[in-house]
Amino acid sequence: MTRPLRTLNAALFALTSWLAASPGAASEADVSLALEDVLESLATHYPVVLAERANAEAAQAEARAARGELDTNLTVQGRIAPAGYYDPRRLDVVLEQPTTVLGATLYTGYRLTRGKVAPYYGEQRTLDRGEVRGGVRVPLLQDRALDARRAGLATSDARAESAQESYRELLLELERSAAQAYFAWLSAGQKLQVAEGLVTLAEQRDAQLAELVAHGAVPELEALDNRRAILERKRQRVAARRALEKAALDLSLYLRGSEGTPRVATSAELPDASTTLERPATSPEQAEQRAVAERPGLRAQRAEVRAAEVERALADTRVGPRLDVFGEVSRDFGDADPSIAPTLRPTAAEVGVTFSMPLWLRRARGKLDAADAKLRATRHKATLASDKVRNEVRDAHSQLDAALERVQLAHEVVEAAGKVAAGERERFQLGASTVLFVNLREQQSADAESALIDALAEAQYALVRARTVEGVSALAAR
Repeated sequence: MTRPLRTLNAALFALTSWLAASPGAASEADVSLALEDVLESLATHYPVVLAERANAEAAQAEARAARGELDTNLTVQGRIAPAGYYDPRRLDVVLEQPTTVLGATLYTGYRLTRGKVAPYYGEQRTLDRGEVRGGVRVPLLQDRALDARRAGLATSDARAESAQESYRELLLELERSAAQAYFAWLSAGQKLQVAEGLVTLAEQRDAQLAELVAHGAVPELEALDNRRAILERKRQRVAARRALEKAALDLSLYLRGSEGTPRVATSAELPDASTTLERPATSPEQAEQRAVAERPGLRAQRAEVRAAEVERALADTRVGPRLDVFGEVSRDFGDADPSIAPTLRPTAAEVGVTFSMPLWLRRARGKLDAADAKLRATRHKATLASDKVRNEVRDAHSQLDAALERVQLAHEVVEAAGKVAAGERERFQLGASTVLFVNLREQQSADAESALIDALAEAQYALVRARTVEGVSALAAR
């Protein structure tokens, strides 16, 4: 452990010892509230987390639904003509299987026709046991490299990933907010203990002064000034208690009971002030690289870019004609009426092409321009998000460095102020000082303790922030 960290831990130990020794300091609670307890409650019950988790689940369900575009499709059609000169009765069953290979679609079917069929519908006739057929349709221009089915799969997967990463990014943000509220509550509780200690010191001195005044050792003005100090310190204690109550209410938004309702932490749940501050093992440069690669918000942006790229590619394929080729083989089974038997061949094959194109292509070109603009916008947003994350990492490490330095300086101030206060009390006992100077020195010592408490809270929060801006969350696995 480096010398600064040893000094920081010594400061924490000194603060804990002072609070424990101060009259009126709270005794150790049976069950103290840790930051991990707040985060557990946040992940389990916080409404925003539950809502964002539901959104991520909905996106996953949409991705599963998009895969339904490749499901085998069964179509059954039956037709009769109850009135008219012809009375055809037809049954047609088709199984169709879309594929991701060149946008091809495979199909097979069975057809059976009975009754009298009009001559101009001769292709609908079958032998008495029906016709089995199979074929394939393949696009040669539009939909060959990318069609709506494959684009839908790719974009839904990208958006599901974006929703999941956005959920993880929200956990990072809420973890920082919850940590800030927790350390504010913890420092408010410790400041209240400092304020209570000041009141107790002044009250103990009041009894001593009353005896000294009775013996004529000190003027009555000294006792009166000390009673004024007691009232002033009680006023400070009320303000400190109010600050603790407000901090507990702020924390209750993240700390919730088993039914999900906010729970206000009590002063009995305040944990021990001792802790260990350790800098992250990664350097700011390494943290920046890791954040750019691992930060969920940036992953979500990259997934949105991929979705926009797919939409742009699909729009690009639509600017041009459509040319499809198809082939089909069919075979009839059974016997037929002698009058139509010569017109039916047991096995038949057919190939063909289909060509179509809007003459002006205004819709396709407009869609392409819109998709291209959307892609550019999405890329610009991703670039800005990356820049913000880099700055956030630099700022987090700058905050941590400053906070640790403040803790170091605050500890030195506490040590010096404590010695001055103790010396002033000795001088007063020797008759070389007054209550005014004793109260002033004690107030300065208490202010130094409060400043150390604030510095420690900021340093602890800065450690959480330095970790979460890299994309490392204590909530991710919950």
